[in-house]
Amino acid sequence: MNLNLRLLAAAFCAMALSAQNPLAMMADPFNGTFQNADIKLELTRSGQEYTGAIVIAGQSLPVKAKAVAGKLTGTFASQGQTYAFQATRSGTQVTLITDGTTHVLDKAAPPAPQPPQTAAAPPAIVGIWQSPTGVVRINADGSAVIGDKTHRWTLEGNTINFSGDGNTIKVPFELNGDSWTWKFPDGSLPLTRTTTAALAATDDGISGSWQGPTGNIQLNLDGTATVGGVVYRYSRSGNQVTLNGPDGTFVATVQRNGDTMTWIVNGKTLTFQRSASTWAVGGGKGANGTQPELVGKWCQMANLNNSTSNYSRSACFTLLADGTYLYASDFGATGNVAGGAYGTAAQDNDSGTWTATADTITSTSKKTGVRTFRLEKRNHPKTGDAMLVLDGTEFTTAYQRPAWR
Repeated sequence: MNLNLRLLAAAFCAMALSAQNPLAMMADPFNGTFQNADIKLELTRSGQEYTGAIVIAGQSLPVKAKAVAGKLTGTFASQGQTYAFQATRSGTQVTLITDGTTHVLDKAAPPAPQPPQTAAAPPAIVGIWQSPTGVVRINADGSAVIGDKTHRWTLEGNTINFSGDGNTIKVPFELNGDSWTWKFPDGSLPLTRTTTAALAATDDGISGSWQGPTGNIQLNLDGTATVGGVVYRYSRSGNQVTLNGPDGTFVATVQRNGDTMTWIVNGKTLTFQRSASTWAVGGGKGANGTQPELVGKWCQMANLNNSTSNYSRSACFTLLADGTYLYASDFGATGNVAGGAYGTAAQDNDSGTWTATADTITSTSKKTGVRTFRLEKRNHPKTGDAMLVLDGTEFTTAYQRPAWR
């Protein structure tokens, strides 16, 4: 063999001797996590050295080590002291010895693959719902559109909470597929799931609060309406709205264009603008802290007639759905005394805002400031008419309305 061939053969042999199995290089006996019930050893290889930690009793003790001839030799630190250890690998176990104490640790199994996360199904109430008096849109992002105004909603079991304007309205319900029934103290509201296409000819968005030439009107999804402080029931058929109240029944032809609504009643046209603050749910607490069932006119009357004198007194307050009120009182007396006839009369008027809870009503008067009254609901012992009792003084409804239950 000539010199060149001998040199080539020697180089080949040297390369063969120095080569390593690439799979064997990957099978590192100490890289990874080993543990038993008391100790966990976590090691990561970098070059010829290992770093990591021994975790015991909630403490993580830093580790440095090297592997020589299949044995791991290293140190760990605890409370400023350094301690030596040795470890060997056999099968899936590592035996760790330090200061004559032996710990047998098992190779930790890799974490089980997690199934792919799927988005939570939206609540069954999410969608578009048609009621006899308007449309409700319940969106998956927690918003709800009622009467062209956006509120927030949350669920508590079979109760949906609508929040906005600093108030929350709670509405119990029953859900059966595409039929959804809201429950109010004096009745229920049926809603049916619908689609955007089906709404094209029916959704006129009239629910909510509107400011008109003679004051506010409120149209609720539950079929109640308040016009000039008087509570009505209303129904719709196409662009016709029929209102039934204590002063009779009337029909209006209704058209809406954005936040402007017109009513044509007996040939007269009334124009309304949507109020900035609007609730259209009905039932429960109203906007501005009012109680919708209290809206209306309430009066106290007194008359006394005898052979020598006549006395009369009336005091009425009207609670409006927009949170304002009006007050008016009249007093008159006439009669005859020894010196001749006499007569006197007086009037008083006031206005302001009001809020209410279940057992109080608070007025903010332009004349007298803030005053809170104890509130009771009673029915007249003779006529059965609904009454409000403020600090013991009885006021009877001025309009026909159901007795308190």
